Amino acid sequence: MLSAARELAHLGVTANVVDPGPVDTGWMTERTRAECVGHTPLGRPGTPDDTADLVDFLCSARGQWVNGQLLKSDGGISA
Repeated sequence: MLSAARELAHLGVTANVVDPGPVDTGWMTERTRAECVGHTPLGRPGTPDDTADLVDFLCSARGQWVNGQLLKSDGGISA
C-alpha cells in the first residue's frame, strides 16, 4: 500500500487500507456479538454501511488528500 501510494500519486490515484474490525454481516453468534459490544466504546459492532461510508469518502474528491494510510474503522475497539 505504501509503495502504491507513492507510485500512483502522479496519476492522481491514492492507495489506502481500511481495517473495519468486527462487522456484523450475519456471521456473528449472539455470544460473539455480545463480546464485540462489550469491547467497543461505541457499544455496537460495525455495519456494512459503516465501512462503505468510509470507502465512499476515500474514493471521493473529499478524500483525495488521504494517501498511504491504514484506517482503523472499528468503533474504537483497538484504542
